[in-house]
Amino acid sequence: MGGLVQLAHLLWTHLLDQADYGRFAILEGVVFGVATATVTLAPQMYILVYVHKKPRSELAGELGGMLGLSFIIGLLTTLAVIALPDSVFMLAGEAVPRWAVAGVIIAATITTARIMAQTIHEAQSQPTRAALWSEFVEGTRPFIAISLFFLLGWTWEARWGGLVFAHVGAGIAAVLILGRQGWLKRAPSLACLRLPLRFSGPMVFTLLAYVGYQSADRLYVALWDGVAAAGRYEAAYRIALLVSTVNVVTLHSFNPLYYSAYARGDREGAAKLLRRSSLQIAAWVALLVVALPLIVMYTPILEESYRTSPSVLTSIPILALGLGCLGISLLWQSALLAATQAKTVSVIAVSAALVNLGADVILVPRMGEIGAAWGTLIAFALMLTTTIVVVRLRRAEK
Repeated sequence: MGGLVQLAHLLWTHLLDQADYGRFAILEGVVFGVATATVTLAPQMYILVYVHKKPRSELAGELGGMLGLSFIIGLLTTLAVIALPDSVFMLAGEAVPRWAVAGVIIAATITTARIMAQTIHEAQSQPTRAALWSEFVEGTRPFIAISLFFLLGWTWEARWGGLVFAHVGAGIAAVLILGRQGWLKRAPSLACLRLPLRFSGPMVFTLLAYVGYQSADRLYVALWDGVAAAGRYEAAYRIALLVSTVNVVTLHSFNPLYYSAYARGDREGAAKLLRRSSLQIAAWVALLVVALPLIVMYTPILEESYRTSPSVLTSIPILALGLGCLGISLLWQSALLAATQAKTVSVIAVSAALVNLGADVILVPRMGEIGAAWGTLIAFALMLTTTIVVVRLRRAEK
């Protein structure tokens, strides 16, 4: 399902020119990515680690407090965006309207509840229900956007509407469902948020680093080569994101089993599951690195100007390999997170993000979108190597 949704997004290359495609890539990749990483307070790993360790009533109070705090931060951020000068919203002469930015921030804020609901199901070994939350959002987005496109004649604004309305709807539904099931309660005091915020703080920086890998390069390409170049890079990245579908499916089945085994003290079983899942992702990535460029070349999945662009065709296998490294790295990071070493994960992620940024600064002016793709691969390969080395060193110390 996730793969079909990614393919549906690519059909927009037939409806939008490269500049409009790039403009929305900035809104979704940079604005929504940064807002989701920060405003939501990154509750995923806290839920996965502590759902087996804390009484349900105590965890529900903490989640309710985090959700309320997230809404306050989102409101203040939206007001700040409205107050910013117009020059902030210009990219190489192309404007990104402030109302669009504000709407995306609101959607990211409300999606906090959807993330909580998805993670709770995932932690309870209910991968199908967990996947339904994300697939519901991604599955309804194209229908909402296409409806707006044909009803109102919008271009990139229709995609904006699909993003915002789908996430807002899912977020509101999650608030109602979690409240009814007893997973959201009023926080007894601000003091009860000390542990969740202390745990999630490093994870916010980690998620920001991931946004940096996947979105900062789009922004830098837009600033250096224009919004149309960012649109071409976005098309290549969307194709490569089929690898992320493999990553997500593997992680949804891996996480509950791994954290449950770790909580029981079955370290050998957890390690065996980690190795087997890593090989599974590696095998799929090897296949997709070869198959994806051929799919683009010999099918009409992308509009012709993208299919015939050398930068798009060259970037796809590089990005696919990089995203494969990311997927395996996320598996190995579970070994650190299960041992409550969130700061170590954050340091690794932020360090790799800085490497990616440096690579973009050097390579994008010389190689354009292909340079951004190489920067992504270098960063994710470094993250994977560092994570495996750190995990093995920690095991050796024990």
